[in-house]
Amino acid sequence: MGENRDEDLKAPRSKVMVVTEFREFSGYIHTIATDRRETDILNDEKTFIHLTDVELRVKGEMPKKVPFVAVNKANIICVIPEEEGKG
Repeated sequence: MGENRDEDLKAPRSKVMVVTEFREFSGYIHTIATDRRETDILNDEKTFIHLTDVELRVKGEMPKKVPFVAVNKANIICVIPEEEGKG
């Protein structure tokens, strides 16, 4: 995401599930430009990806809704695209 977080969060977005060793995040990744894909964000030089409208799941605990999460890319096992209305 760019330097202006408010502008970035108005950008086109895709619903994804981000899986780390201990958590799953289901939320929206903002693609900034209409021609950027989720893989472009995963492969850019930034250390974190930003998700909004997130459902956070930790094994053995109830899911928790949070408005924003920054996930360190080094901790990501996989990113799964989700369809709207599912997940």
